[in-house]
Formats: sequence, C-alpha cells, structure tokens
Amino acid sequence: MVGASCNRTYRIVCTDQTSDGEIERRIVEDAGHLFFYRPCRTVEQIGSAGKDADALLVGSLRVGGDLLRQWPCLKVLCSYSTGVDHIDIPAATALGIWVCNAGDYCSEEVADHTMALILAAWRHLVPFREDVRRGIWRYDSAGLIRPLRGAVLGLIGLGRIGRRVARRARAFGMRVIGYDPYVAEVPGVERVTFEELLVRSDIVSLHVPGRPEEPPLLDSTAFSRLKEGAWVVNTSRAGLIDLEAARAALASGRLGGLALDVWEPEPPEVSDPLFEHPRVLVTPHAGWFSTRSNALVRKRTAREAVRVLSGRTPRYAVNRPSEPRVSCRL
Repeated sequence: MVGASCNRTYRIVCTDQTSDGEIERRIVEDAGHLFFYRPCRTVEQIGSAGKDADALLVGSLRVGGDLLRQWPCLKVLCSYSTGVDHIDIPAATALGIWVCNAGDYCSEEVADHTMALILAAWRHLVPFREDVRRGIWRYDSAGLIRPLRGAVLGLIGLGRIGRRVARRARAFGMRVIGYDPYVAEVPGVERVTFEELLVRSDIVSLHVPGRPEEPPLLDSTAFSRLKEGAWVVNTSRAGLIDLEAARAALASGRLGGLALDVWEPEPPEVSDPLFEHPRVLVTPHAGWFSTRSNALVRKRTAREAVRVLSGRTPRYAVNRPSEPRVSCRL
C-alpha cells in the first residue's frame, strides 16, 4: 500500500450531511475519479462509508484511530473545517494517511458572527425581542445598557480569527486585551495573563483550537475569577466551556450571559433549558457560513483530495506521514 501509484482511478467519498455533494462531484469526476455521496449522521455510518474509499471527505463526526484502522484503502482524509480536533492525527500519520483541512476559508465570517453576538449581547437584543412579543414597548425594559465604547473585550486566542475580531472591536471603540502564549505581539491588543483577562474583561471571546484530551478552559475556577457580570462568547469549540459551571455562574450573577455558536453534541439531542434563558443567545454553529465560504470549503476539500491522489503536495496538510499510502512530490 505504501507509495501507491497516482496514475489510476480512485474512489472519493463525501460523508458530510450538510453538503449535497454537487460541487465536489464535478471536481472529482472532472479529474477522472469516481465520486460517491454517502451522508453520515453517526460514527457507525461513516465507518461503513469509508470501507473502500481512497479519499474521504468528512464533516464534524469523530474519526478515531479505531475507525482509521478499518480503512485499508484510505490514503487521504479531508475535513470540511479548519480545526481537526475530531480526527486522530497521530493514528492517521502512523497509518500513512494524509489529513488535510480547508485552510483559512471562513475567518472573516466567524469574526463577523462573533462581533454580531457581542453586539446582540451588549445591546440586550434577545430580551428586547421577547419584551416586544409580550407587548412591552419601553427602551429600558431590558435593563441598563452601558456604552460599548470603552468596554473591555478579552480575546483568548490571537490567531487569524482573534485578530480579525480585534480589528472589528476597535472600530467600535472597544479596548481589546488578549491572551495567547503562542502568538507574538498583536497591534492594538494589550497582552495580559489568562487570570488578568478574566478579571478585567467585560466580554470574553474564545478563539482557540479544541482540546479533546484536556479539561475545559473555562471551568468553575475560571468563572469564579471572572469580572462580575461579564459575558462569554464562544464561536470556537464547545468543549472549551464547562456548561455546568456556566449554569452555576449564571445563577449566581457572576456570569452576565452566554453567546454560543457551538454545542456538544451537534445538533443537540434534546432541548436544553439554556435555550430559553433570557441571558443566553445560541446560534446553530452558523459562524462559518456565507455563500462565499460555503462554496469555498467544498471546493477546497474536494480539490485537496484530488491533489493528493494525483501525487502532488497537499496545500492544507495538517500532518506529514513518513510512509504515505500514496506518494506525493514533496
């Protein structure tokens, strides 16, 4: 299997249920390969769908080492995402499977969505909407609203999305502070420790990768240090927040509110009481979406699979197998 020839017809399987597969089909078939659309909702379904695949296009379902070892033909796994914490990268690398993401396809959209959640939270849009529905027409029915100018936004994570959010927030006159041990100085952002960020921020926004093997970043200890009444915005990964600790912090008043674009699992298995909470705003993992990003992620994912199977170096690889199942010109 190691170093398989690139001059042949391969089987490329799309398992993402959010795609209709048509963009991917055109790219794959134009390259002379076979395309199969097998949308999956469960790990068991994706296990079956990948059985004979040379390339697999996957959504957010967990792809662990146990699954990867069931797919002897698989040469490249392409994810419709930037983050790949749902894929066992070490296992894929050891098996000679390339893993690729979709690169920086939706940073602008996520930054826009983050800023929209910040504005909705700060201006009390959800309580206002509910009051109007109940026939209450008062400018102060949702409580006091402080000016956004001068409010402190604390960014946890100063990568591509965090920096874009910082630029947007500064345009509104917000003071931006940030914590990221891996990123150098960012213009217009005051660097602080994690603890200082919690104490000073009026709004905390998360922009870091998922941590599947680590405890939540915002746990009961972090919430106890949070500035009283601060909001938390999460457009990153659900596992970064201990929701039980967040519920307790909401009840005590320590946490002013939550604005969440991510949940675990997705979609929720049952309706959660937080969905009805007056200080909680939830959107259905829509931060990445626009007409531009929706088309771009599908094109990039399919093109990356074709590229690897054609023997070319992947553009968006997140690993580098020492003995890949398909050889590429590095």
